[in-house]
Amino acid sequence: MAFTAKVSRFTEVVVSPGDLKPCDQTSNRGVALPILLAVFLLVAIGLTGCAGKVSTAKPVGEDALAPVVFVPGLGMSALNVQVLIDKDFTGFDFLLPSMNPIDILPQGASSALEYSVTSGLPREEAELVPTWMSLAIDADGVASNQPGVSVAPVSVGRDFAAECPRYLAMTNQLAAAGWTLDANLFCLPFDYRYAPGGNSFVPDFMTLVERAVSKASGQRAVVACHSQGCLMAYHALRVLDPTWVKANVSVLYGFAGQFSGCSDCLRWAFQPGWSWSLDDQNESPVDPSWVGELALDLQPSVYGDTVLYRNGTKEYRATDARALLQDAGALEMSRATGAYTLEDQDWFRRGSINGDPLPIPSRFVFGVDLVTTVGYAYDFVAVRTGSCQEPECAGFWSAVSPSVVTSDGDGGDSTLMNAAPKTWTSSPACDIRTIPGVDHMKIVTDPEAIAGLVATSHGSVEGSIPCAG
Repeated sequence: MAFTAKVSRFTEVVVSPGDLKPCDQTSNRGVALPILLAVFLLVAIGLTGCAGKVSTAKPVGEDALAPVVFVPGLGMSALNVQVLIDKDFTGFDFLLPSMNPIDILPQGASSALEYSVTSGLPREEAELVPTWMSLAIDADGVASNQPGVSVAPVSVGRDFAAECPRYLAMTNQLAAAGWTLDANLFCLPFDYRYAPGGNSFVPDFMTLVERAVSKASGQRAVVACHSQGCLMAYHALRVLDPTWVKANVSVLYGFAGQFSGCSDCLRWAFQPGWSWSLDDQNESPVDPSWVGELALDLQPSVYGDTVLYRNGTKEYRATDARALLQDAGALEMSRATGAYTLEDQDWFRRGSINGDPLPIPSRFVFGVDLVTTVGYAYDFVAVRTGSCQEPECAGFWSAVSPSVVTSDGDGGDSTLMNAAPKTWTSSPACDIRTIPGVDHMKIVTDPEAIAGLVATSHGSVEGSIPCAG
């Protein structure tokens, strides 16, 4: 059976399971994570069935567990980079420095640079990596790799510790509840530089989910996700055939997955890009060309007329994102924003505009009651002139430490964004749970949030998904 996936407003592809390449780029660097001896105390705090009853979990064991496929957040997938220029080949693995602390790097690497060098990057070529990892954005705003560069996950669902090391603390908790890495708990890394539909995520998703279901003797998979990973998972669940989705996936469980924009990320488009050194706090944590987070132009759907940026007396509201990018000299990103705006794409509009639920249940958990940055205020900087074609020649580029515009949220999202999932869930009271004081990264190890995933997974086996709230 073939599945038609409208992966962007430009392209429609037909994906057939027989056409998908198996994800067998196995990494041999990860080590098996020991199962903790302590028994994870499942206290499903407030997790009652939608009909009002408490879900009774089966005894923990391989036959009682649904397989979990986890999708990581922005910059937390390990990627393999291959460069072929003038017959000279370079191949190495890459973890974004700003998103992956030193203490989680595989092989005991002392820095992200050393991790890449150990996996094949010649040290003298390290300064070229930011250029290789940047995207080329054409006149129509469509992004692509630089000539001679290919980028893909190091492997998919074969070695969690190597693919998504940032989340091993989370897997410790799930291991204590009975799951086993790479047996019924898998990671699905992806090229986070691209907007949904621009990378290999959909076919990789299908392949891994089907393999997880097969290993579990037909038990449907629970798809868990964090931050940008939830946007990718949501896209896949929208564009794939609903019959296939319902046959293979039981529920979507999102950690801080209220994916409706990132207003403070707009500044990344006109800051200097990332570097191996983390000393300069004025550099962006990502490259200004990456469209995965920067060019989605979702701010109007969440922030409405809220003022997010100020330059002296001039104000930029949520609806002025492209004007801000123009004034800041981020012209390529402005074009990409036009190409990748999610609200122009049918798969996203079905949920965010039409309010149609996914073909499977969804649960969202995220933190509230925390101050979070949603934008910036500059005393006064010179805006781009007609001759300025790069961010470097506009005043935003060199402005140091502008004042922040804040709201309440989870450390990565605001109150307005937290309300967004209500428009694409079938029952917000059942589907959404908020946890005070838990920020955007800590949510994935919060005991209450983990307990919700465990209860949801057990409910999928029993045939009754418990409510989140």
